[in-house]
Amino acid sequence: MTVDASTVREMVADLERQHPGIRDRICEESGEIRRFVNVFVGDEDIRFLQGLDTQIPPGTQVSIIPAVAGGR
Repeated sequence: MTVDASTVREMVADLERQHPGIRDRICEESGEIRRFVNVFVGDEDIRFLQGLDTQIPPGTQVSIIPAVAGGR
């Protein structure tokens, strides 16, 4: 999927425009990324960069990965 964005924040907004309701699955009510959702720009976790203000260089893949837990 392609989005029109230069930051993760803009990417989330564009995803919401294309797929209404997806923001609620990715973000808390405060607007921050949910703690169990991991977002990577290239190979870098945005938690260790600038969070939602992390720049997305043209052509860079962004991965949104929900944390998986399980077991007993």
